[in-house]
Amino acid sequence: MGVLVVGGGITGLVAARALARDGIPVLLAEAGPRLGGKISTARVDGLTIEEGPDSFLATRPAGTALVRELGLGDELIGTAGTRTVYIRHRGRLVPMPEGLGLVLPTKALPFARTRLFSWPEKVRMALDVVSPRSMPADDIAVGVYLRGRLGNPLVERLAGPLVGGVYGTPIDELSLDAVVPTLRVAEHEHRSLLLAGLADGRKLRAAAARRAAANPGVKPLGAFVTLRGGLDGLPAAVESSARSAGADLRTGLGVRSLARVGAGVTAEFGDGSRARFDGVVIATPANAAAVLLREPLPGAARALDGIPHGTSVLVTLAYRREQVAHDLSGHGYLVPQSEGGPIAACTWSSQKWAGRAPAGTVLLRMFVRDEGPSTSLPGPALVAAARADAERTLGISGVPTMVRTARYEGAMPRYTVGHLDRVAAVEAAMAAWPEVTLAGASYRGVGLPDCIAQGQAAAARVAERLATGEGPGEPSIAPAVAALA
Repeated sequence: MGVLVVGGGITGLVAARALARDGIPVLLAEAGPRLGGKISTARVDGLTIEEGPDSFLATRPAGTALVRELGLGDELIGTAGTRTVYIRHRGRLVPMPEGLGLVLPTKALPFARTRLFSWPEKVRMALDVVSPRSMPADDIAVGVYLRGRLGNPLVERLAGPLVGGVYGTPIDELSLDAVVPTLRVAEHEHRSLLLAGLADGRKLRAAAARRAAANPGVKPLGAFVTLRGGLDGLPAAVESSARSAGADLRTGLGVRSLARVGAGVTAEFGDGSRARFDGVVIATPANAAAVLLREPLPGAARALDGIPHGTSVLVTLAYRREQVAHDLSGHGYLVPQSEGGPIAACTWSSQKWAGRAPAGTVLLRMFVRDEGPSTSLPGPALVAAARADAERTLGISGVPTMVRTARYEGAMPRYTVGHLDRVAAVEAAMAAWPEVTLAGASYRGVGLPDCIAQGQAAAARVAERLATGEGPGEPSIAPAVAALA
């Protein structure tokens, strides 16, 4: 029995590895020239430049578990230096209050003292403590809900840059149920979001104290982790493990179409060849999956087309330390939409992660706001906008010593209101073709641990279906590989 995996990002690589380790012949087809998807690390003149994600959440176990399983546990590192992140407010960098969760404060005093909000604005937020429950039964935009509970300033200066920035979607379009369903639980259990945040903070601090007592002298890595030599070490290790287990991983091999054939699937490849498989895992963005399913499963294709995708653009700049007036104490800054301009955030990579730049060099990652007018700017205009933002905000003089731009067109899923309903519609339509399984960031989580977990789950579903004899009994991967050799 053989399986085709379409897409060589981290989801597809993990699925291919899991299938091969289960003894199932697998062919992974990646249309592009390299594996790893948006995980891409460049090394230039002593700089380690992440041109996609630079880290992942340690609190979601699938990521760290895979790293350790691959023998890379000693390569895990946490953030360096002070973990301060700033918000640019009225042109000045203001530290985010200590103890801030994804949306809610977990400590009262730092939030009361912050200069990010005026006292009248803080009083408006405090009304949440006495407000009745207001969560609707149906999904709602995160921004719309939080504005009603805590007021506009918190949404515009904190929730918007933090949550909307992570998901590449305006906060007033972002699905609460898909992104922060904990808010629904928080209001149900505590009525007040502020009280819920403080209760969560107490639980987190108690858990941290227990871990410290159980592991004396061991410094926790923190919420975000990466690999010492660069994040591309993760897909490289998955690739090596998958090949060792017998997986056939091909780059430059696109899949043009899929067709039903009995209980199996026939794939037509970009070079015109065809091959038959007992199962397929499509680990591409939803819009690419829709193209493959347009003819054999039009209902699923229509549902997939309903999941919007945006474009991610990242500009990386390097400067000599003496060019930068700011002390760079912290990890970077976020830019609310109210501040204007195409730049959404800036990470000080040379401060955030050890070993990313030689001594005396400052490495900055500038994130372009995911809006049509911003992401559609030509490369030189994007670089100019990124330079202007960083140089004005950090007091930088002179020209950068290095500039790189990375663009991922239509590759960032946007979890807008109703996202989970759209995913459910996709899954219902896919039930008519159980030989084909979907996985990836377009569906149930955009972070690396989410994608890893989805790749593993997709492989498990395919393996279970084949083990129960639901697929064809004759091996089909051998002729497939022969046809493509």
